Amino acid sequence: MDVVTLIVDAVIALWAVAIAVGIVRAIRARPLRLAPLPEQTRNQFEQGWQRISARFLYEPQRAVGEADALALSLLSARGHSLDHARLPREMQLARHEAAAAAKGRRRDKTETMRQVLLQYRKVVERMLGPKPRQTATVGRRETA
Repeated sequence: MDVVTLIVDAVIALWAVAIAVGIVRAIRARPLRLAPLPEQTRNQFEQGWQRISARFLYEPQRAVGEADALALSLLSARGHSLDHARLPREMQLARHEAAAAAKGRRRDKTETMRQVLLQYRKVVERMLGPKPRQTATVGRRETA
């Protein structure tokens, strides 16, 4: 074998590896297919979020911790990956800001916690999706 053949073989091998890596990345980056939530489960998550929102006024740090737990359970219930790198961007940002606020000054802490809670709200609202339309339970009207 001469040098030119070795170089061509190496280029072909690198090209094949690059294609394989691209295929793997495309598979990993595809959008998730989330499972639908039963109406009762959806209502439980909505009620949980309302309790967390009400608690924020008196216990902001505890409310933020509960919001994180609620968002994680909602993601899990929908079949979303709980790997940190695959979490929604808002949730990653909220976790980062909450950790920074825990170390921050008292004056900025409550406002930061409020911003964190808003990030969690975005995640929860997106994962819950729009409210299902309810059909009218009124009897049928007859027309002449």
